[in-house]
Amino acid sequence: MRGATMSRLKDWLIPSGRAEQAGMFLAGASVPYSFQRTLMHRNDLDQALATGIIMALEYAIGALVQDGVEVVAFHLSGAREATDEVKNHHWRQYAMLLDLAAIGMGLALQAALKQREGENMGRAATRTAGAWITTGAFAGLVTGAIQEAAEDLDLHRLRSFPYALPGGVLLAVLLDERRHRAERAAGPSDISRLRKVDALGLACLVSLALAGISTVEKVAARSVAHAVSRFLPGPERLWRPLGHAAAIAGMGRGIGEVMKGVYHSIEQMEARVEPAFDAPPLSAAVSGGPGSLIPWDTLSKQGRRYVSTYLRTEWIEYVMGEPPAADPIRVFVGLDSAPTEEERVELAMRELERTGAFDRSLLMVISPTGTGYVNYVAVEAAEYMTRGDITSVSHQYSKRPSVLSLDTVPEGREQYRMLLEAIHARLAQRPQARRPRVVLFGESLGAWTSEAAFDDEGTEGMLALGVDRGLWIGTPYATKWKDQVLGPPRPDVDRSLVGAFNDFGEVEAMDPDERARLRYVMITHYNDAVAHFNSSLLFQRPDWLGDPARRPPTVPATEVYGSPTTFILTLVDLKNAANVVPGRFEAQGHDYRKDLARFVREVYALDVTDEQLDHIESALRESETWRSEWIEAKDKPKKAGKAEKRKEEGGRHGKVTEGAGEPRDKAENAGAAGKKQPRKPAGGGAEKGGEEKDEDG
Repeated sequence: MRGATMSRLKDWLIPSGRAEQAGMFLAGASVPYSFQRTLMHRNDLDQALATGIIMALEYAIGALVQDGVEVVAFHLSGAREATDEVKNHHWRQYAMLLDLAAIGMGLALQAALKQREGENMGRAATRTAGAWITTGAFAGLVTGAIQEAAEDLDLHRLRSFPYALPGGVLLAVLLDERRHRAERAAGPSDISRLRKVDALGLACLVSLALAGISTVEKVAARSVAHAVSRFLPGPERLWRPLGHAAAIAGMGRGIGEVMKGVYHSIEQMEARVEPAFDAPPLSAAVSGGPGSLIPWDTLSKQGRRYVSTYLRTEWIEYVMGEPPAADPIRVFVGLDSAPTEEERVELAMRELERTGAFDRSLLMVISPTGTGYVNYVAVEAAEYMTRGDITSVSHQYSKRPSVLSLDTVPEGREQYRMLLEAIHARLAQRPQARRPRVVLFGESLGAWTSEAAFDDEGTEGMLALGVDRGLWIGTPYATKWKDQVLGPPRPDVDRSLVGAFNDFGEVEAMDPDERARLRYVMITHYNDAVAHFNSSLLFQRPDWLGDPARRPPTVPATEVYGSPTTFILTLVDLKNAANVVPGRFEAQGHDYRKDLARFVREVYALDVTDEQLDHIESALRESETWRSEWIEAKDKPKKAGKAEKRKEEGGRHGKVTEGAGEPRDKAENAGAAGKKQPRKPAGGGAEKGGEEKDEDG
């Protein structure tokens, strides 16, 4: 009895079946190209996660394809009573013949459905399925050939040995060397690459990872198949493909439940009051200040940062070398400031009236990122350039980072459209000479919701609502309006008004007359994964992975397309694209700070000399550094208090946490930081504070 139980347990846990081994073979072969150079640098943790996910997906593809092959072989071979394909000679031979047929069918699908421009997702998905069938069947054929060789050599005890482990490792080593040769030929790069490791180390890594993946998936799939076989006709082996599908669905459901908890936690964090912004601003020209109609505690973390860090008139005079025209107005309506979109728009309009916003020369209507973050570089640059004669208004539609807020895009779009329509109606009541110019700004998911307000209306829709200019940075791939205005000619699009650029140098290279006509501009870096990531990466090679010789310098010439590898690596790039260093402006990935002030001057047609622009850019960098130090300094007492509490609790339990709560750097306190920059004496809260970077990720 005990021996039978152990045998059954071994059968369930040891990856001896051909389907499991085919999955392991594919997973091992996928390792090298999970380390290839991509759009952004990856740290060790990112690389480990990317490799693990890719291996798991490749394993699932291989196991699922081979299971399908063996179900057909099960019927054709007449092995209705067999429970283990390794022990059934006819079953194995039929499976190998079907593997050959599946390889041919997969290759035929890929040849017949070669990728072409404008193809639909059905065609692309069928072609990709052909590729998966080919690789899955090939892995099964290799495993089967090894098993048959063991049979011919009379090595019966080795028939169930997981040959895919050494086979996958060997293939991984060969592919990795091939990848290294291509990358060495392409020249040096700071993009992440696989370190040189000896074959033994790589073998251990791949073996351990594959064994874990195989065990978990196999137990889940066979448990489901065994349960189904008790109620439906046919042995357990017949229902294993259903078991695989159920296991995947179960994991998806589990991930969904976990994400709900993550969403709730993130939203609570975004609502908390930070130590650096624990008191409302003293200016009546911003939301949350004296006389504001919007309660301070409803603005959210990003909203409180935004309204607290408005420019003071003395800073404007210091930087511009001219007397300021007025105090800048900043209006922000939080998601918690009113329960519905209509009420939030109405509240924004009342706040605009209260602050005298319609008497300013420029009205900047901003759609924030997922968390409600408003890019301070764009806003401050415009405030400097107008000498304070500006109103900026924004309203929140989500409390989560952009990548977790895709479900809120329709709400954000509708809310933004309603605000623009309300502003347009209000300005129509004023004489033409007393109307401010209306300009738009959006970043990341905010660019999507802002542009989406004009879907199917082209540039005519912008002009009809009185939108004079528009500037969007890091527009996501799925944005419909962008494709419409940059695509084939349309009657509602004046293409001369629209521009899309990687950097400001491309604007300077334009014909002067064409440059002068620009009104609606999108800045999208070639290596910004936010602009490239989408579900079609699972099925189609993207345009940016076209001819290696014609790719921009920031897109590696050695990166090759593969499904699902490209999808996962670009998803990791999406996470890393927004990593920024306070005060160090870059023009790569999802960081648009370096050129942003120049684009603001150009697109919004603001009167600023080159010398003043240089002063503004310097002030923006210093401001960001100072604000980062201020927030860090204000957070330190709180962190130190938590660390002390943990230390005391650890002592009561016989443990002490060494170094808990230590500062991450030796930055001085906020007062000292303020002295470094005399024109920035204070920033928020009780006239102190700041914001260090976009936390959207």
